[in-house]
Amino acid sequence: MSIARYLVLILISLLAGVAVAQSELPGVFQAAPRPLPSSIQYQAGISLELYFASLTQGGSGLLRLTGGDIQSARYIFRGEEQPFFSLGDGDWHALIAVDMDAPPRSYELSVLAQRGRATVSFARDLRIESAGYILQEFELPADRAYLVDGAVEAAEFATLAALTANVSPAPLWDGAGFELPLDSPLSSPFGSFRVLNGGRETRHTGWDQLAPVGTPIRAMAAGRVVFADRLEIRGNYALIDHGLGIYSGYAHFSDLFVGAGQPVFAGQIIGSSGNTGRSSGPHLHWEIVAGGRWVDGLAFLDLWLPA
Repeated sequence: MSIARYLVLILISLLAGVAVAQSELPGVFQAAPRPLPSSIQYQAGISLELYFASLTQGGSGLLRLTGGDIQSARYIFRGEEQPFFSLGDGDWHALIAVDMDAPPRSYELSVLAQRGRATVSFARDLRIESAGYILQEFELPADRAYLVDGAVEAAEFATLAALTANVSPAPLWDGAGFELPLDSPLSSPFGSFRVLNGGRETRHTGWDQLAPVGTPIRAMAAGRVVFADRLEIRGNYALIDHGLGIYSGYAHFSDLFVGAGQPVFAGQIIGSSGNTGRSSGPHLHWEIVAGGRWVDGLAFLDLWLPA
């Protein structure tokens, strides 16, 4: 064998080893350093940066204000006003969360930055695109057919709305960011229209992943557990507050390993998967709430967040 060919084989082997090592690294989605913004506007020494190229139904995006000794800031979008937050480094950030049923069209975004007695304002149009949600049909076992009742679902949504109404004033996540709670294929997507037992239609508020009973489930990010108990539809359920109105929920557990009020770190095992609640088979259902809205968790994981 020639020396040149020998060196080529060694190089191929080394590259293959690097590829294997990279594939084994844990998936961290809020990567550092900060990426380039998709667009920037300038006004009176202040810049408004957008860290999302587009918004869809159930989508989310991050805004950033820099410069000009900003003292506070807020934005108005679709008739609602939300504050920016600062980590003390002079930058101000805010998360836009879009409801899964938001009508697809253009809306005005207004951003107001307070600097002393002056207010610096920005205005631009943001378009919400259709997410193209699919239709799915599910059959529940006879002993769980009562969970199709709309009143049962409405009561559970009310409970979750109350639990996620609190907005912690600072992020509780850390530099580890957010990651998937489980290494398994995704099965049922966010936002899908679901027909249960050939009758009632409902919506899917999260994503499903394949998970045999007893599979360890990880916390998606650092935070504080606000609920760890049984619900009618979600079965054994854990809800984690990650700060600033961002929550992650995990449903259908066979066992819960955490309790309300407990701090958790990113990747901590919080329970084991199961088949409790309104479930037709063992799996993990996980969901993200941002600003009181169910958002597409998979798209959220691709969003850069400061830490």
